[in-house]
Amino acid sequence: MAQLAIIGTHQRICPVAMREQLAFSAADLQVALADLRNYASEGFIISTCNRVEIGGLVADDWHGPEALLHFLADHHGVPLAHLTPHLYAHHGEAAAQHLFRLAAGLDSMVLGEEQIQTQLKSALAAAQAAGTAGQIISRLLQHALAVGKLVRTETSIARQHLSVVSVALERARASLGELAGRRILVVGAGHMAELSLKHLRGEQAEVTLANRTAARAQALADTYGATTYPFEQLAQALPSADVVVSCTAAPGHTIDAAMVRQAMAQRSHPLLLLDLAVPRDIEPLAAHIIGVQLWDVDGLQAICNANRAAREAEVAQAEQLVAGEVAKFQDWVATQSAVPTIRALRERAESIRTAELQRTLARLPNLSPQEQAAIGALSNAIVNKLLHQPITTLKEQRDGELVQAVHELFHL
Repeated sequence: MAQLAIIGTHQRICPVAMREQLAFSAADLQVALADLRNYASEGFIISTCNRVEIGGLVADDWHGPEALLHFLADHHGVPLAHLTPHLYAHHGEAAAQHLFRLAAGLDSMVLGEEQIQTQLKSALAAAQAAGTAGQIISRLLQHALAVGKLVRTETSIARQHLSVVSVALERARASLGELAGRRILVVGAGHMAELSLKHLRGEQAEVTLANRTAARAQALADTYGATTYPFEQLAQALPSADVVVSCTAAPGHTIDAAMVRQAMAQRSHPLLLLDLAVPRDIEPLAAHIIGVQLWDVDGLQAICNANRAAREAEVAQAEQLVAGEVAKFQDWVATQSAVPTIRALRERAESIRTAELQRTLARLPNLSPQEQAAIGALSNAIVNKLLHQPITTLKEQRDGELVQAVHELFHL
């Protein structure tokens, strides 16, 4: 028997320095999923700037979820004792509830944010490509996506500030006023960078994009009406920027404190740095330079908390919707757990019926084919009627005790 388990961490309980050590890059994901198969029969990984989630089917005992903890520690080479203060673990129904709340945007830094839907889709596709998404995990992630869509359709939880990017730009408006006419440098060309460009398109700001791959930067710039700047000359772009939005996938600092200090020596007005990357793009020491404001993903938490408080009614309605969908998923899981037992019970009954039918027909050699068929049909009908109620009860049961009892009673 196996149980569903999820372990994870997020920005509210884990500092960004630790999350940097636990993050899975896109390039590493397939290798990590292959490694996960050594710890769980099925599994998936979600890794974003704010959280890491590992889900899988593990042994159905209290040691089961520990397998995922050991995977995370072993894969990243981080001592388990260093991880446990920053991790949570859920199993069974609580694991499904956690993932469905996550899909609904109820557990995100920005309440109702929609990026998690894209991240869940990516997690499902990656797990399917790696062969780690079997029947249970595939159904779990697909149901989670449906829950996210349902909550956003039935409630107003997703109005305003739906992403870390929009909250960051709200921080920029609070610091600088309107962004029209401001010079904004976006560093990177991935999903977060594109989302930044989408938000900035109507601001009438002077937006410049810098990325290691010039062709990708030019394509995005053409789409969103921005200009490009050579990535290798990033230090020369800083002195003229009012806001820098950095969101690359680089493993180290893209902008160090020395670059910022040099830029500030060439200007007389403040510089706002918005670091939306994990691992962080901007060296934290830059925050101590006079005239510089530096916000990373953890620093945006206060705005997100205020956003959450304003939506208490929507949250309550969303929680009710999630609870209903969790119950539906658990009903399906209960049915699936009984399927092997039902199959074994049918096979056992059929083997007995067939053996007894052959023994009886052997004693009645003068029966016509029609009479033999009639006896066969009679025996089949009796078995089906006898099994109907037990099988129906097995499908409706919500724990494993009845399944175990059937195995013992019929020696399955």
